[in-house]
Amino acid sequence: MAEPPILQLPEVDLARLAVVTRKMLSEDLVQVERTTRDFLALLDIAYLVASADRLVGDEREGILRIFEQLADGVLDRDAVEHHFRELDEVRATAGRGERLGAAAGDLRAEDRAGAIAFAAAIAMTDGWLGEAELAALYELGGHLSIATDKAREQVENVIQRVEGRLR
Repeated sequence: MAEPPILQLPEVDLARLAVVTRKMLSEDLVQVERTTRDFLALLDIAYLVASADRLVGDEREGILRIFEQLADGVLDRDAVEHHFRELDEVRATAGRGERLGAAAGDLRAEDRAGAIAFAAAIAMTDGWLGEAELAALYELGGHLSIATDKAREQVENVIQRVEGRLR
């Protein structure tokens, strides 16, 4: 089987991409009230997918900012940073796949259907989605009983939404 392709957004200012992503995700998340635990489950999934190719440069800081703003009133910056450090340690010892399965199990029913799209949007805040991130999204789909082709459709829909908002 061939390696999954790398999905690249058109060249765009990453600060603008972050604003577009944050607004899109805010609209998606506003539908349901979430507890700290609910946000942490989403944070775990997004972090584990985005870090599949290692969080490099300003990507980690950008994801921290997005989560801080999305979870405003539920999680503050210190809580998000603390949780990221915990995830760094867990990923180094337990492995991403095991933790991804656990995080998928922690999702509420209302968040399960959109988890792949959410994680894909966060992972693309650096402007692209690499093979490792795409594989992690497919793995997440497996934990959520979502077939690979359906997971791919969700990823492509996220790309289309982001590209449409960047125009």
